[in-house]
Amino acid sequence: MRQIVSRLAVLCSALVALIAMSAVQAQAAEARPVPVTSSDKYALKSVGSGGLYVSAEVETSGDQQGMLRARKPVPLPEQLGSWEKFTLHTDDKGWTTTLRSEANGNYVTTERNYTGSHKNLLRARGTTVGEWEKLQLEKQADGTYALKAWTNDGYKYVTAEVQDTGTDSGLLRARADSVGSWEKFQLVFLGEENASDEEGRPSPASPAPAADFRVMSWNVCANHNSACSNHRVEGADLGSQIAARMGTATEAQQYRAVFLQEICESHTKDIETKLEEKTGTGWDVRFAPVKYTVDGSSVKAARTCDNAGSATSGWKDRGAYGIGLAVPDSNVWYTSYDLPSPQNKTIGSDWVRMEQRTAMCAVLPTQALQFCTAHFSAGLSTDDADGSKRKEQAAKLQEIVHSYTPAGYRTVYGGDLNSIPPDSASPDNPKDVMTSAYAADKECDEGLSSTRPRDGRATKPLDDRSIKIDYLFGPSAATVVSCGVTADAGRSDHYPVKAHFRI
Repeated sequence: MRQIVSRLAVLCSALVALIAMSAVQAQAAEARPVPVTSSDKYALKSVGSGGLYVSAEVETSGDQQGMLRARKPVPLPEQLGSWEKFTLHTDDKGWTTTLRSEANGNYVTTERNYTGSHKNLLRARGTTVGEWEKLQLEKQADGTYALKAWTNDGYKYVTAEVQDTGTDSGLLRARADSVGSWEKFQLVFLGEENASDEEGRPSPASPAPAADFRVMSWNVCANHNSACSNHRVEGADLGSQIAARMGTATEAQQYRAVFLQEICESHTKDIETKLEEKTGTGWDVRFAPVKYTVDGSSVKAARTCDNAGSATSGWKDRGAYGIGLAVPDSNVWYTSYDLPSPQNKTIGSDWVRMEQRTAMCAVLPTQALQFCTAHFSAGLSTDDADGSKRKEQAAKLQEIVHSYTPAGYRTVYGGDLNSIPPDSASPDNPKDVMTSAYAADKECDEGLSSTRPRDGRATKPLDDRSIKIDYLFGPSAATVVSCGVTADAGRSDHYPVKAHFRI
């Protein structure tokens, strides 16, 4: 089973086993293997130091372990190592951001209780996101950024201490009240980690062989919704729930894809393990995060899941939240796509931050099969109330799906598309988001009713009604052997939808 270092790769086992410690109590970084993260990578380049890159000094010991220091002269960003690479995360929809070090997997913390020349030192040592890990970004007129941290003395700008000598030279600490060159940093984008390390999408088998397989899509509601019993679930538990939904061992062995929405990054490894136990074959689980545009910036950060555990038992980080795509480990190529999404704006008197949605695809070349999943924007008054962005998302998904048909791939796609079918009897609107999908492809429940052919069984129970918003589409030439929706959400707030396709 391959573990490919990329934004969509499976989160390493270290993140699954994280034991959280409070920002106040923790004084030393927990030793962990280099993680595999799912977010875009950035480097910090200090302006005041003459262009030195910021490193997380993970091999320094004691209460300076993981301290951030501008000390790396690198002519090209591709020459940077894990010590200089960070991912951006947000615990509050983009009001602030948190840096996570690629060197040790820890979140950057402002040491508010330090004194002397190390007061408010920045260190990569936090295992969960708390107030000490949050930074505000302020974009400057010259395109650089100032970082502002909340300290015991109020908000302070982060300074690169270029006047210090020895191992303190260039160390980062929050201590300035205004922005000068020492407080300016370039956020160097190191590229989107949105595809496997393989060179391009491989050619599918030709002629494409006959295929007989099953697919499932389920919004597991495991991120932030405290009304769901999966709210703070850990990976092994969630993996068992998913595997149980696949039916008997014989039926489970026929699956070629499982689409998952509202999962956490740390779930993926355990889900993979549970699928392998269920089927007796190898699986890969890919992940892509939901992001928010960070206030005061033009960059996006991955939204973190609510922690597992409790204040009594200890909090456990679950990484970012987003969508997952489980495929057999014969998969050798995958990628994600940013979908057009509503932008942050003022609604009434409130500044509303909008989720930036994503889609993800993977291929099985020997079977000439492609699988794609997405989670569209919600139809809330504070999101995509009129459905205009969901229509754009549906069009983009169609473009993605069909752009590879000429190469010989047959695609099954779906997920929580947050839109009712064109022929739905529900009073909800709009009803035309999925029109183009029904025109081009075959939904597994399509034709269930002769009077409402573009409709299907409900997948989302609500207080006063139930609606269909979860889908599985296959090629128009495919045969739908069966399509099932069991009206049992389990610990989620959606029913899973399962299909048996024959192509």
